[in-house]
Amino acid sequence: MKHELYAAFIALLLLASCQSDSSKKSLEEMAADSAAMADQNKTLVVPWEATLNDSTHMMEIKRNPAANMTNLSNLDIVDALNYKYPQIKLEWVKQEGNKAFVKIQDADYLTRESGTEGARAYLAEVTFSLTELEAITEVDFSFKEGDHARPGVYKREDFKGFN
Repeated sequence: MKHELYAAFIALLLLASCQSDSSKKSLEEMAADSAAMADQNKTLVVPWEATLNDSTHMMEIKRNPAANMTNLSNLDIVDALNYKYPQIKLEWVKQEGNKAFVKIQDADYLTRESGTEGARAYLAEVTFSLTELEAITEVDFSFKEGDHARPGVYKREDFKGFN
């Protein structure tokens, strides 16, 4: 009898040790949850928008009130631009000092199909949005030149005629 009681006790102990408390999370799980929450607070909205003013018929660049720059990185902004402009695949290359380097592998839509004002609006939105990040004051675009846009270094001042 004593032997059977001992075996039952061991079996119960083994069974109890195999149970896990699902309410307890590992540090890795909590870190992953925290990162996911931070990602949920990010928006795929371009921080600056270029629009045509109906009354003046001039292009204007304005801060997008729907954009939240909190926790946004350079790659988040590039993703937002690519989401807004799926025909133009912008790629982040690097940052050196105060200059961001980006490239567009296939710039046909930008340089041939969007028109001069459309191309200018796109370059302005990219430039203003990326220079919203700390320490970036200019954007070096690399793409094949076309009828409506040319590669090079752009700053916010290059779009003074917008407002």
